[in-house]
Amino acid sequence: MEHFLLSDTEKEELKQFIGAEAELPDMLNARERRVWVQEKLLAEYSGVLVSFTLNIPGPVKVLPYVPETFELALKEILQALSDSGIPVLKRSLILDRTGPEAFLCVDADALDVKRLLVPLEDASKLGRLYDIDIIGRDGKKISRSDIGKPGRTCLLCERPARECSRSRTHSVSELTAAIEKIFKENFAG
Repeated sequence: MEHFLLSDTEKEELKQFIGAEAELPDMLNARERRVWVQEKLLAEYSGVLVSFTLNIPGPVKVLPYVPETFELALKEILQALSDSGIPVLKRSLILDRTGPEAFLCVDADALDVKRLLVPLEDASKLGRLYDIDIIGRDGKKISRSDIGKPGRTCLLCERPARECSRSRTHSVSELTAAIEKIFKENFAG
């Protein structure tokens, strides 16, 4: 498991993006790149794919404590997989101003992996920043409703997160302040 964690070089690479703004073209390119990487890994390893990012709104995707949060989450994901006897076939990372991304190809049933990892997203305030997607061997994303779980709630008002996101109920500065508070509660003593 240790060899799948972030190396010192990868940690430093990610830290160089703290405070850097990602513009719309960067985000669109990142989305296209993510889909390409997902398709490539699914084709190459014919396993289930765990695609992990952090939910960070606004143009700055690598805030202070994002590197630590990403590393902690990756460790939690890998530990959960290891504890369940699920082998990781391949680990791939993208470290960029658009935010860190991890891709883990695993040999397991997609629904079982989703059931295993959803609790990490729900276990704590920090976990609510985790965005762990599970993509089946057929390329289809497994939803929370596929395993009988409700959708995620908003960080600020507990309404459905999709609803608040689509209608832009909360400003980026409000959301960023809430996220920074979560980071400080977890990492700043």
